[in-house]
Amino acid sequence: MIALELSIDEFMKPLVASHDKARLMQIPDVEQWYKNKAVSTSVTQRKLIYLAMFLISFGCALFYAGHKNYVFNERFYEYRSIGIIKNDEPLNVFNHWKDYIIDPSAEKRTEKLKEMLARRVELFKLMDEYIGESFIEEVTGGKRVYTINAIPRCITHAGNNLLEFIGIFTALFGLVLAVLQPRLSRFL
Repeated sequence: MIALELSIDEFMKPLVASHDKARLMQIPDVEQWYKNKAVSTSVTQRKLIYLAMFLISFGCALFYAGHKNYVFNERFYEYRSIGIIKNDEPLNVFNHWKDYIIDPSAEKRTEKLKEMLARRVELFKLMDEYIGESFIEEVTGGKRVYTINAIPRCITHAGNNLLEFIGIFTALFGLVLAVLQPRLSRFL
C-alpha cells in the first residue's frame, strides 16, 4: 500500500465486494483491515441495538405515563356552594331556612324567602384532589359550605395526548432502528 501511496481504506474500498476475499486475506494488512472492520461493525451494531432498546422502552414508558395520567391529572372533583352563610346561622340554613323562622306569619316567610333568594349565589370549585364530602371556606360576610358533586369530572389534558403520541413515535422509531440496524451498521 505504501508503494501505491494509498491508505488501506482507500485501497480496500473497491475490493470490499470482491469475490477474491480468500486470496486478499493472505496479505497481512488486508487481513488486519478485515478484522478491524468486523470489530467496528460489531461495535456499531451493538450500539444501534442498545439505542433501539432504549427508544422502545422509553417510548412505552412515555405512552403509559400519558395513558394513565401520571404527569397531568384529568380527574377533578366539583364542589358546590349555594351561598354565603352568616356567622350566627347554622350550616344548612339554605335548605332549612323555614325551620329557623321564629314568627311563622306569611309576611315574615315572604321576607325571609326574598332574603334567602338574594343571598343565594352559587359558586363551583374544581379541585384536583378529593378533600372530603364538604369543606368550609371563610369569606367576607360569613362563610361558604362547599359540598361535593357525586361524580368526579374528567377533563382531558392535551399534555397526556402529547405524551402518548411521543411515546408511540419513539417506540416505533426504535423498532424501525432495530429492523434496519444491519443495513445501517454497514454505512456507519
